[in-house]
Parts: sequence; C-alpha cells; structure tokens
Amino acid sequence: MVGWYGLLAIVTEIPRFYYNAVRELKGRGIQFLTFGLEDEIPSYITVVLTSRGERKHVRSSFVVAHDDLPMAVNECVRALNGLRKDYRRIIVGIDPGASLGVAVLADSKVIEARNILSPEGVPPVLRGLLESYPGAETVIRVGDGGGIYCMRVLKLLQENFDARIEVVDETSTTPALGREAPAGLRDVIAAINIALKEGSVLEKAIELEPTPGEIKNLQRESRDLSGNITISKGLAERVAKGELTLEEAVEAHRNSHL
Repeated sequence: MVGWYGLLAIVTEIPRFYYNAVRELKGRGIQFLTFGLEDEIPSYITVVLTSRGERKHVRSSFVVAHDDLPMAVNECVRALNGLRKDYRRIIVGIDPGASLGVAVLADSKVIEARNILSPEGVPPVLRGLLESYPGAETVIRVGDGGGIYCMRVLKLLQENFDARIEVVDETSTTPALGREAPAGLRDVIAAINIALKEGSVLEKAIELEPTPGEIKNLQRESRDLSGNITISKGLAERVAKGELTLEEAVEAHRNSHL
C-alpha cells in the first residue's frame, strides 16, 4: 500500500453526510477513501472523517466527528499535516459585526480562520473548535467595536462558555488591504490581530440595550431592503437583539398592516 500512507477516509452510513463530505474534500483537492461502519479501517488510514452521531461506532486512532464539515475538514488537514493537538494555550479572536471574523491561535500559531454570518452563529462554531483542543487553557478575545453586535457576541459567550473573556481595543486591528480586498478577509485578519492583543477581562453581565442611533440605522436598512417599509422601533429593537432577522421584521410589519 505504498503511496496510500497518510490518507483520509470517510466512514459513514448517512448518504447526506457522505455527499457533503465528498463535495467538501473534492473542493479542496484532498484524496480520500470510503468505508462503511462495519468495515475494518486499514492501518494506513491516518484520519477518519465521520458524523457526530456515528463517532462511537468508529474504531480508529484519529477520528474527526463534527457537524460543521468545513471545520471538520480543517481539523483533518491539520492531522494530515502532522500538527499537534496538545497545545498549552488556545486564544480565540473575534472581530464583531453583523458578520464576523473568527481566528484561533494555538501557542501563538494561527490554526483556524473563518467568517461567520451572524453573532448567533458563534457558539456552535466555537464549541466545535474548542472540542478539538481538550485540556488547553482557553482565552476568548472580542474587539470592542461593532456596537450592539459586539454586545450580542459577549452575551452569547457568557451564556455558553466557561472561559476567560477579554474585551480588546480594536484600534489598528483592521488592516488596510485596498479596495478590491473582500470584507471577509479584512474581518479575519482583524480577528487574528485581536487575538494577539491583550484586553480587559469581562466581569459584568451583559445586557442588550441598542442605542437610538442603532435603531434608526435598522429602520433605514428596512427601507433599503423593502423599498418602502420602515419597521417600528419595537421591531428594530428585536432585530438589534438578534430575536428577529431584518427580513422577518419587514415581513412582520407588512403582515400587521394588512
């Protein structure tokens, strides 16, 4: 089996998981083999990728099982490249906003960097990331910009994680990359810079209180989205707190005026 050493294998009986895993791996140009749950996994397989629900049925020395496939494949790549899992300190940097940049540093080395589409998307992604590094000291650093979006992130972190949370001064963390650089790249680099910068420990409980200016901005955005609908202050406040999307608020306003 020379030439197969260091391969990844998909082990699953779930068609949808298999389809999505194959698409993710092929999209990154990663070679793989496929086995069923009852198959014996050959010794030349370095990493096994499976679903979270099937993890307990897979017998192999290194198994990756996350519901988030891009994150799972990232971990598989790290394993194939021989990166450690026994890091002493994990630092997560978050650049808050309506969409966010997230970066994970392990012993000062960047090992994960990605975009998340909303503050509410942070806990499940972060939970999966931190499960990859059991036993490591964890620090979560959040930039102090982003207004109500920052507050939403901090509140979600307080509610979901028992880790040191620091609020970092965002000054000089967002790079100047030129007009053609995508916003997502800026967010990720800012998250890396936030992770590298010490902040103040968050001690008080976060309460979500959108400012009048944030309410007005959301009402303006509702007009831009719908063409003619200005959502109420109450609906705008619910959007600011993450209870509704802007689209749902516009639809609620429309239905209340039928």
